[in-house]
Amino acid sequence: MAEKEITLNQIAVMIEKVGSDVKAVAEGHQVIRSEMAQMEERLTEKIKENSSAIKWIAKDLGDKIDKVARTLDEHVKLPAHA
Repeated sequence: MAEKEITLNQIAVMIEKVGSDVKAVAEGHQVIRSEMAQMEERLTEKIKENSSAIKWIAKDLGDKIDKVARTLDEHVKLPAHA
């Protein structure tokens, strides 16, 4: 059985190919990290917007509940409930 000899030139080509592949993977990772950072910024902004809306709704509902409670308290004080 004949053994296949690998020349230094072939090894150099293989190393260059591996280096190229590693570089491509590293570039792909950088693109993904950049996209993730952009997504984080967008989500953070949306969370801030939603938090503001929720606070406004909660205050509005709280005001309405207080108004209903005051109306009920006034109603209970009427002579028919004494």
